[in-house]
Amino acid sequence: MVKLITYNIEYCEGIEGIWYQYLKFWKIFFPPKDLDEKIVSALHKLKPDILALIEVDIGSFRSRGRDEVKFLEEKLKLNSFVEQIKYPLKGWLKLFHHIPILDKQANAIISKFKLNNVKYHVFHEGTKRVVIESTIQCPQKVTLLVAHLALGKKARARQIKELINIVNRIKNPVILMGDFNTFNGEREIRELQEKTHLNDKIALDKKSLPLTEPAWHPKRRLDYILTSPQIKVKKYSILHFPFSDHLPLMIDFTVKK
Repeated sequence: MVKLITYNIEYCEGIEGIWYQYLKFWKIFFPPKDLDEKIVSALHKLKPDILALIEVDIGSFRSRGRDEVKFLEEKLKLNSFVEQIKYPLKGWLKLFHHIPILDKQANAIISKFKLNNVKYHVFHEGTKRVVIESTIQCPQKVTLLVAHLALGKKARARQIKELINIVNRIKNPVILMGDFNTFNGEREIRELQEKTHLNDKIALDKKSLPLTEPAWHPKRRLDYILTSPQIKVKKYSILHFPFSDHLPLMIDFTVKK
């Protein structure tokens, strides 16, 4: 059994999503110093084999120069990681790679299993454009995709169409996960599911409402783990963590031979 968690940690700013908390703008620059330790403590109890991170700081002055991906990998005693800045290196968005804090805003995968065949796909629309792809063996080959989709509805719709093409070119079973920003509901990913045959098994969680944001009182579903039919999801959990404005998702899975 493999345990996988995907979590938008909001750069460890410690906001649960209450509207007035966003007025504390200084947290963008000076987040709580011990929040990453609290996240580690909570995750350590669950012992994940794979951790996909959205909105992680990889070494700006906000994180006191600490690469939070490497920190989490070490603390959770995992063996492999890949991280990538969310913004492309072409066009005007390449300027983000030269702006303090923005030049360290990334997504990542941390894994007990060696991460192989790493690729970075770049959407043609939106600000957050980079999709991380990597393959693991657990023991069968599985390809992981981590995405953080656009805030704008039109850009997001175009990104979803590009995701369909990315998924359908992959021969291995796929796990697609991340923050999809589906502000208009799950119908936004209906075409994605129909054309890729990826499954959403959140209904397996009988204890929680299928909502992930804001963390303090969830009202909408923005975060997903979608799996190929060959992935047998044994358990699906929404984790009620108070460390971000998003709630993390966790699955326990095996791969059909």
